Amino acid sequence: MANSDVLREYFFKLENNKELEEGTYSEALELMNRIKDTEIWNSFSRASFNSTELQEYFTSQPAEVRSKLFKFGISCFVHFIQANFTGPEISGDVVNLLQNPAYENIDFVKLLSVNHEEINVNTKYPILLVVAKCVFEKCLVSNIVNTLWCWRSIIIHQQIMDEPSPLLLSQADTVYKHIDTFNLQGYEKAKFDIEFAQLYLTFRHVTKAKEHIYSADDILGIQYNLQGKLGKRTKYQQNDIAQLTLEISLVDKDDIKRPPVHDFDVPQNVTLKDDVRLDSIVFADGPNKVVDFPNTEQKLFLTRVHEILIAKPQDDLQNEELQPFIDLILSQKNTWAVRVATLLLRCKLEVKFRRTIERTLAQCREVLDSYERPTPHVLNRVADVFSTGLVPMWKVEAQCADILLNLGLVKYAFDIYKKIKLWEEVIVCYTLLKMRHKAAEVIREQLLVKETVKMWCLLGDATDDVSCYEKAWELSKKRSHRAQRHWGNFLYARKEYQECIPHFEKSVSINPLQSQVWLRLGYAALQMENWQVAATAYRRYTNLEPDGFQAWNNLAQAYIKIGNKRSAHQALLEALKYNFDNWKIWENLLVVSCDILYLSNIIRAYHKLLDLKGKYLNVDALNALVFSVCNDVSEENRRPEIRRHEESENLLQKTRELLGRVTAIYPGEGFVWEMYACLVPPSLLRAQRLQRAFRGYTQPGWDKNPQTCVQVMCLCIKLAELVLTKGIDAQNTLLNSVKLNLSSAIAATKKHDWEDTRSLVEEVSAHLEKLVERLKKISEKNELSNDKIVIQ
Repeated sequence: MANSDVLREYFFKLENNKELEEGTYSEALELMNRIKDTEIWNSFSRASFNSTELQEYFTSQPAEVRSKLFKFGISCFVHFIQANFTGPEISGDVVNLLQNPAYENIDFVKLLSVNHEEINVNTKYPILLVVAKCVFEKCLVSNIVNTLWCWRSIIIHQQIMDEPSPLLLSQADTVYKHIDTFNLQGYEKAKFDIEFAQLYLTFRHVTKAKEHIYSADDILGIQYNLQGKLGKRTKYQQNDIAQLTLEISLVDKDDIKRPPVHDFDVPQNVTLKDDVRLDSIVFADGPNKVVDFPNTEQKLFLTRVHEILIAKPQDDLQNEELQPFIDLILSQKNTWAVRVATLLLRCKLEVKFRRTIERTLAQCREVLDSYERPTPHVLNRVADVFSTGLVPMWKVEAQCADILLNLGLVKYAFDIYKKIKLWEEVIVCYTLLKMRHKAAEVIREQLLVKETVKMWCLLGDATDDVSCYEKAWELSKKRSHRAQRHWGNFLYARKEYQECIPHFEKSVSINPLQSQVWLRLGYAALQMENWQVAATAYRRYTNLEPDGFQAWNNLAQAYIKIGNKRSAHQALLEALKYNFDNWKIWENLLVVSCDILYLSNIIRAYHKLLDLKGKYLNVDALNALVFSVCNDVSEENRRPEIRRHEESENLLQKTRELLGRVTAIYPGEGFVWEMYACLVPPSLLRAQRLQRAFRGYTQPGWDKNPQTCVQVMCLCIKLAELVLTKGIDAQNTLLNSVKLNLSSAIAATKKHDWEDTRSLVEEVSAHLEKLVERLKKISEKNELSNDKIVIQ
């Protein structure tokens, strides 16, 4: 059977996204009822759900029976998603079936634990996921089908974990390599590219996710770009101003047949009711033309939103960029999962703003209510769960509680947190209510029910008792990253940085996907001047959270301390991607660029510092730049790739432009004028700039500083040698001016008779004599010329 035919058999035949009703799509509905097959349940029970024994059982069955068993696994999987992700509640007869006393002695939660980290306590009917994963992994019906459903089970398994699991990520990588051998094509590949991207975004692997997003873009023929259009955002706005909007087009392809999206009973898009802000932007040239986008394309836009949220800094600009995508998706006919995922994303964005937070709360309540509604059919809900990043229901409740807490409704938020057993947030609420002692009582009550690593850690947080972390560590048989993380956080909060570092290192050695632990480890190591550990920690953090400019900046600092300035330079360039207008980062880039002689970046950084600060003077940086340009040090001391990059640029001209800008801001800085003079060949212009440098150096009281006297004497030598050069056609005016410069400098310096300037004064005096002699010759020549004119 061809790959596409096999896939269609196991995808509920829902490609057209039509509303399922009783009697419609009988095969799909019959698949839902497979879960009631007591004979299969008995076979699992006899094997005590042991995967090895079950694999022997599956292998012994003929293909027809294995196909029946596989559909049973899909049915369990769908019911698990229904109970935890989509609603409504699963039917009573199925619940009774799952509450069989024969299963009471089997710890299904433990079977789903990963590296001693249990699934979320709110997970309902874990037996269903255990069965589904076992069937997908052990009951072979077709390589492609088994592998793709294993992939989907990893997506769901990770979603019910409290934290990203390195083991599940490793499994996902292995499964993906297997999927890649199937050479999926066309629309099927685009659909799975979106699923692949969503899973990798869950693990914050942005680079891998982008590869699949771009692949889906190319397959589906989607072209889009953000652009500005005039419009109004508020009710009282008088003039139209530029608003960001999204322009999208679909390229028709012969191998892509886009099915229509049918109407579904989806959660309502709550209207914004604000006194000032409009519900949507009103454009001057009328509303954007609404193009109907199929479901797969909508999911791709949604995946792009997820990627931007992770990969770009969270600021107002990010919100402006994401809003057009969200508005576009919500303007379409959506499937249930696409609508819910999009509304929840908008809630995450709008919770930060005073004018939209009430709509956010109402929208969360609407989504929660939709879980209980009987329509649409569960198969219509499940179809898009894997490709929308849909989170479990308890995470939506937590999001709702976060909004209440943000509004100051601590008691209401507390009730939700307690219901879904988010004990860390319960402690926060008790602290805000000035009842922190109650948190410890609640946690101790939970420990009486069941001792877990998490509860011991939370008891330590609530009581500041280090022995609780020790107990958690021992309980986990010294394998829990959570125990070491909480222990490290306890010490970190008390600024015991040296002591917290080993705990953080143990934690990330067990689970390296903990971005906040890497961040704190880096900061603690930075404080203790442990530069190598700091560099490693910040590098790992930036892999997981690339949008943190402070981390990139700190990474650069650590690299500088260990002598790796080229890596520091690259880290600073990354930092600027996420905070382009931070002058401190630009200053760091300027200094590092000077160290590695990256001349174009010295010029770029200096210009940006002047833009940001208005006035900025770094003589050392300018000196390094001018010296490098004038002496052409690039051939020996600079990397070939930098030289190639800068060969196409006129560095000398750009350096002149920079020095010209600096001298305009600092006209009295002698050293800057002296450097500016070096950038032109020996000429009258150079002499004029050196004289400006002389005026800059010889400010009132200059001769009282021996160092300044040395600078002036050296400048006088340069000036005298320049005007005495045969190639310079110096006029009497210039020569006389230089003569006065030298005479005044000698007189002022001689008064103090500095030891450092004695030899220099003699040298300048010798040049002065030569200058006087030349002026004398010019004068005699002019007199002779005048006499000849008279005789004639």
